[in-house]
Amino acid sequence: MEKKHITVENPILPGDHPDPSVVRVGDDYYMVCSTFQFFPAVNVLHSRDLVYWRTIGHVVTRKEQLDLTAVPDSFGVYAPDISYYEGRFWVVVPFYHGQPRCTNILFSSEKPEGPYDNGTILNHHFIDPSIFNDEDGRRYLAFGGGWIHELAKDGSRLLGEAKQVWPGTGGAAPEAPHVLKRNGWYYLLLAEGGTFFEHRVTIARSRSIWGPYEPCPCNPILMQTDPNKLIQKTGHGKLIQDPQGRWWFPHLGGRTLEPVGSTPLGRETFLQPVSWTEDEWPVIGDGGKPLERFDIIDEDPTPSHLTFDFVDTFQSGELDPTWEWVRLPVERGFRLTNKGLEIDCKPYMLLTPQPTLVLTRRWQHFRFTAETELRFHPLSLGEEAGMLLYRDLDGFLMMSVRNGLGQTTGLPFDVKRLNENQEEEGLFLQIDRFEHAKRRTLLQKKLERSSGDPIRLRFQVDALSDYCMFQWAKGEGGSLETLDLNLPVSFLFPESAIRFLCFTAPRIALFARGVFGMNQGHALFTNFIYRGLPHPIE
Repeated sequence: MEKKHITVENPILPGDHPDPSVVRVGDDYYMVCSTFQFFPAVNVLHSRDLVYWRTIGHVVTRKEQLDLTAVPDSFGVYAPDISYYEGRFWVVVPFYHGQPRCTNILFSSEKPEGPYDNGTILNHHFIDPSIFNDEDGRRYLAFGGGWIHELAKDGSRLLGEAKQVWPGTGGAAPEAPHVLKRNGWYYLLLAEGGTFFEHRVTIARSRSIWGPYEPCPCNPILMQTDPNKLIQKTGHGKLIQDPQGRWWFPHLGGRTLEPVGSTPLGRETFLQPVSWTEDEWPVIGDGGKPLERFDIIDEDPTPSHLTFDFVDTFQSGELDPTWEWVRLPVERGFRLTNKGLEIDCKPYMLLTPQPTLVLTRRWQHFRFTAETELRFHPLSLGEEAGMLLYRDLDGFLMMSVRNGLGQTTGLPFDVKRLNENQEEEGLFLQIDRFEHAKRRTLLQKKLERSSGDPIRLRFQVDALSDYCMFQWAKGEGGSLETLDLNLPVSFLFPESAIRFLCFTAPRIALFARGVFGMNQGHALFTNFIYRGLPHPIE
């Protein structure tokens, strides 16, 4: 077969894919990433070349596996790890719930896409567990701080006592441990410095898994030290060997708009080539610096530039695995029909951690359009449905079709005008900004539409120029009308969150919701279309 030169463009997985862990089984690669408060949790991706990835399922798909009902923002699933042992895929998931330590749970399945079992709690310790399967069949669990604990071969329990074998080089938050064995050496990788601009990868090795470990004289082996470069916050990765014997390092990072600036797409997955020195230490990227692109020679290569565009007509009988709910969805709140996705107008609060009917996908471009066509069938005043640009409870933009205005719909009213009728029936297009638990209504437009008529909603986002444009149409071929409202989107970037730690990036979402104690209508979403728009940075 003819070999061809191809250019790998970083990131290989744009948009909110942090903490990658990869395992190779034969010619196939499987990856898991952090999903925090989103459900289904722990997305599983497949690749044949480490460059092109496709989401094939999730590890946590049932409440009895892991209850994310009231998990706070940026809590939940931290940095899972996937491995393969005796015909099964094993995914160890750290569940961080606000206590000093997290709960590490081991799930397994015969198929990488699942279904996975209900899991076994291994310990309550530090974050970022990973599994190393040694050549003699013994298994080990590594976790944050450079600790190692032997694991029973059947994965049912930990054996003996844990030992801290190497705490790192002194950087903050030594985490993301991964053990590798090569030429008789046990290598222990750590990520240090915190998951921001001081993030880095360090490594040590020993002839025994229990140590003593000697640190690499060239630590850190991956770190971005130039604030003017596009790729920043590099760390948390795993060494992987392909069938041809070449070594690679998938890792997290973020693309900033300016030096030490915002990362609109959050923490993404990047890939670096790896070489080895004569004294058997790995060299990642360009001498320890991340490469934005690099050339490789490969057989039957996939396209070097992937668009990540997405179209969904909700006709497959189940949701595409790239969709994830904000926490658990409200029970019996949605269904797929031969007409599309129906979401009921169930009552829930958007500003508190509870089950929702907010269905999300990741932003994957700095500039993009996202649109949907819906048919709104309300039964009570105050019901609404539409689209969101959603980061978390502290930040989102809403474009919705709502039934009625006034006090009975749940909107603010003027107490000085109680003698006046402040109610108005009909369908309205409304734009709201939610920030720091406050809702600001920015636009209301009466729609000459009836219940069930098709309505098209469209966002056009430019994170680089910091604006969002809102458009709507009557549906079924109607021309788009641009609303006289352009809003900044930078308040949605992770760095704009008021919390100390915000680990999630903005997403696009479909939603419907209603009013407590009232009859419940529904919204029928017949399609969703996401298109990336080109820009020199990409």
